[in-house]
Amino acid sequence: MIGLVVAVPAAVGAAACFGTAGVLQHRATHETRLRRPLEPGLLADLILLRAFRVSIVLGALGFALQVVALRYGPLILVQPVLVTGVLFYLIVASAMHHQRPDRALMLASLVVLGGLSAFLVVSRPSGGADTFTGLAALPLAVALIVVVLACAFAATWIRDELRSLPLAVATAVCYGVTAGLVRSLTSQSFDTGLFGHWELYAAAVVGPAGFLLNQNAYQSGAVGSLALAIITVGDPLVAIGVGITWLGESLQSGPGPVVGQVLALGVLAFGVVLLARRAQAVAERLQGSGRFPEETGGVSRRSRSGLGIAGR
Repeated sequence: MIGLVVAVPAAVGAAACFGTAGVLQHRATHETRLRRPLEPGLLADLILLRAFRVSIVLGALGFALQVVALRYGPLILVQPVLVTGVLFYLIVASAMHHQRPDRALMLASLVVLGGLSAFLVVSRPSGGADTFTGLAALPLAVALIVVVLACAFAATWIRDELRSLPLAVATAVCYGVTAGLVRSLTSQSFDTGLFGHWELYAAAVVGPAGFLLNQNAYQSGAVGSLALAIITVGDPLVAIGVGITWLGESLQSGPGPVVGQVLALGVLAFGVVLLARRAQAVAERLQGSGRFPEETGGVSRRSRSGLGIAGR
């Protein structure tokens, strides 16, 4: 009981920090010139902005609260609470501009988060604590590179609000793989020292790449909650997939759990479709009216020809 008293408020605080950090990062990315996916110059532009620096502090605080929540509460309790960061995003962004949150976006976000939460509760991922081997990790490295490059290429061709989708997917993949690398690293002994494990160096590359893609996703879309929702959902799902495929983890088996998992993923997919459609409609409405508030926008009026994409 004492554990839950600590875990739940810590998880809610972490979600609030992550959601608010997302608002600030979305705003900051629209105050800099448009960059190509994975172009490091974007971070150099962003670090000059106070809003972005504050978002980094909030992100670090959110991570610390997440660690506390996981220390005192189970994953199946903490993760569903953490994914409410999308709702905090919508509330904070609307409050900053004295607007009401878009009800359809809120509803779609609730469907997405409900589907993910139900999947985590039903599947109860567990076991594992195995480590990567160099040979077994090679297919994962190849898959990671292929997916990220494919998503970055797709982002140069997709128009309008949905441009942020492939970048958000690439971000989620990077974050999920980073989580798998951290799991593998922490399950090993450190007799030879922390710096003797290759997972540390791989995570030091994949993690920052995911963070950069995250900023690309915010910069490419007028409605930042869409990218945040895809990342929030995709990160744990990719991590679970990595855990099952490479680290010996497992999901609950049997007819009941399997049916529940399929239904939960169906609800999740339905919510993502709703969110994407509503985000695009909101972005088109704002662009047509010439209004660019934060959520529901904050988009600078600038040329996107640098990406080879026709603007609206």
